[in-house]
Amino acid sequence: MKYTLITGASQGMGLEMARECASLGRNVLLISLPKENLKDLSLKISKEFNVQTDFYEVDLTENTSAKEIFNWVMKNNYSINFLINNAGFGGVGAFEDYTLEYLETMIDLNIKATTRMTHYFIPELKKNSPAFILNNASMIANFPCPYKSVYAASKVYVKYFTEALRIELESFGISVSLLQPGATPTNDIVKSQIQKGGFIARVSVTEAHKVARKAVRNTLKGKHVIVPGWKNRMSLRFLKVLPYSLLQIAILRSYKSMQKN
Repeated sequence: MKYTLITGASQGMGLEMARECASLGRNVLLISLPKENLKDLSLKISKEFNVQTDFYEVDLTENTSAKEIFNWVMKNNYSINFLINNAGFGGVGAFEDYTLEYLETMIDLNIKATTRMTHYFIPELKKNSPAFILNNASMIANFPCPYKSVYAASKVYVKYFTEALRIELESFGISVSLLQPGATPTNDIVKSQIQKGGFIARVSVTEAHKVARKAVRNTLKGKHVIVPGWKNRMSLRFLKVLPYSLLQIAILRSYKSMQKN
């Protein structure tokens, strides 16, 4: 029996991806922090969609977390043929205003956890091919973003890591996809940031369930790069041809507005 494993699955895009996978008849394993109601969410998805579910609570920023998850999967004989590295977080503010601990935690989750999870599960995905990997980056990975410097840089890592793996794993029957969503209102903090972030932030908004549907279905179709929402795709094309100096001004104004408010 095959399973989809999803990190950051307790809310937002991760939870919507779990529901989307289940709606397609795929069994799901939910991974998230302790005390985030995973047990109830797992049972609810199982009953609603008549699929097998399970959950594991762990802090993915810990060095041993990916190994713990892998050992749990092996112990329960869960066959993974779809890995979704969704967990991540960011923030808005001047680089120097963040504590080093906060920035290192962001790097641990956005970069190291994605790397570790992928490394542990590639052998399983090869064994269970045809198989899939979906890594959640961001549209922000396409240009530098003042006041979101480390978050943007971490998503650049995810982008190039994913694109390189796609070539390495193609011959093993593993399709690797990159998700590049725009602003997605997953909680009150993000919604507030979107409203205060000016035109660039607001034009990229796509609801989480729409992002999840597009992401999951296109990954299973073997699409390499997934940018949900026609406005996001048009914006990305426009931003790529905009002179770099003007692009910097537009981004700076947007994030200064967000920070000031």
